[in-house]
Amino acid sequence: MKIFKSKAFLGVVCLLAAAAVAFLLLPQLYTARSSITNVVQATADIPAGTVITEDMITLSEVGSYGLPGKVVLNKDDAVGKVAAEPLYRGEYLWSSRLSDAEAYEAMENEQTKGLTDGNCLVMIELPKTSAAVASVLRAGGIVDAYECTEQQDGSVSAAKIIPSLHVYDIVNQRLESLDELDKRKKEAENDNTSYDFEPKYIVFRCTEQQAQTLMQLEREEALHLTLRGTEG
Repeated sequence: MKIFKSKAFLGVVCLLAAAAVAFLLLPQLYTARSSITNVVQATADIPAGTVITEDMITLSEVGSYGLPGKVVLNKDDAVGKVAAEPLYRGEYLWSSRLSDAEAYEAMENEQTKGLTDGNCLVMIELPKTSAAVASVLRAGGIVDAYECTEQQDGSVSAAKIIPSLHVYDIVNQRLESLDELDKRKKEAENDNTSYDFEPKYIVFRCTEQQAQTLMQLEREEALHLTLRGTEG
């Protein structure tokens, strides 16, 4: 036991450990630090929503040591993708900042509610004359809006005022989305909850001028809707 406690023995052990680090671990560390790889780099500022083309990017050699795993290493993994957020000249491209066209469009619609190019949302009470349409109407429906007026002789005339209106949502008296109620009822097993599926209001995505027309027709009780189909 005395030999294990001696300073000479401890010194030899320390020298052997240092030699192992110097001859085994350090070369591997230096090799890892000195190895290089190609990464994809932006050659210009790329606004969000832009489809990336080959002339917007280049390959640059960098040290591979400590390089994050999300960095794009191959041009083919970037070309054709959409910039999910602004990319700037000289930046390395990260896979988490790229998206395919469908996913980006879905993200944009979720964030903007599709309110681009001056569109807005307007909610009106469903006309009683469109009760049959309302019972099957859901978000994504496409309807035509008609103005129905009674003539002096008692006849009723109908004129199409707004074609191809996008239905953003249908809600009940408590402003609950019927689409959400459909999902909740479908997902719940043995659900005895009494859901209110009677449509009361309709939310349109439309231009400001169309919104004003719809509100006027609602006030005059002259609005009638016909279902044309659904998007997609």
